[in-house]
Amino acid sequence: MDLLREWSFFLNKVRSFFLDRGFYEVSTPLLLSHPNLDPNVEPIEVSLLMGGVKKRMWLQTSPEYSMKKVLAKYRKNIFQICKVFRNSEYGKLHRVEFHMLEWYRVNATFEDLISDLKELLSELNCSNEFDEGTVEEVFRSFTGKDIPSDRDGMRKILCDMDLNFSKDEDWETLFYRIFIEAERKLGWDKPFFLKYFPAKLCALARVTGSHAERFELFIKGVEIANGWTEETDPREVLRRLEVESTKRALPIDQEFIMAHRDMPPCAGCSVGLDRLLMILLGKESLGDIELIEP
Repeated sequence: MDLLREWSFFLNKVRSFFLDRGFYEVSTPLLLSHPNLDPNVEPIEVSLLMGGVKKRMWLQTSPEYSMKKVLAKYRKNIFQICKVFRNSEYGKLHRVEFHMLEWYRVNATFEDLISDLKELLSELNCSNEFDEGTVEEVFRSFTGKDIPSDRDGMRKILCDMDLNFSKDEDWETLFYRIFIEAERKLGWDKPFFLKYFPAKLCALARVTGSHAERFELFIKGVEIANGWTEETDPREVLRRLEVESTKRALPIDQEFIMAHRDMPPCAGCSVGLDRLLMILLGKESLGDIELIEP
């Protein structure tokens, strides 16, 4: 296998997919003055000298904040293929540095993103057939129970399934201790779109009732994509980010919050391109598709 050719063909195919559909390609900074605030991701802090002045900055864990600022200013469909960096991540399916595809559709919902992904996977000769289900349905199928609303309920299910946990872990951590086992079973026959997350797991997605308009894509038990209908109310976005900012003593990007004042109704999605190429080439580890060892 000519790995150099595979990477080149793959990246050009992805780029052409969006250009052919009228998306504008953007390029935003890798170095940020404020970190991405994601409870499941650890940003990498760097210390720089800029004009002789020491400055604290972060490598992006996602281009989300920068791309949303572009989106608020230009209000056009945009995409980007870039490198992102996440601390403390290394293994068969994880790297500190990897390629991410991210795109945003104006006047769209997460269902439109799912349609985009289906077309993209078809063009990449991955699949023309797909499955889907809600988080509640998958949880119930795996555990035989509805998703508990409290920690005690989660702990009971973990005990019943002989899964380890710590008594001081919060609801979200306990949920994923269970659900990660279910996720490994998704997408083996055909790519699986997991839809409608509990409101507690909304990230920056719009919440309707008790559900977040959010989805993930799984292929052969591997998470490939994560997307949602965007919450555009700056007050609500600030409220959510303040929780993580306080918990981890990290600053909030106020320009990012202010950008939501001009944010059009939209939806956005990110794809781990290294994982997707790994799946397309029938490999089981990211190490199998690295052009050179990091």
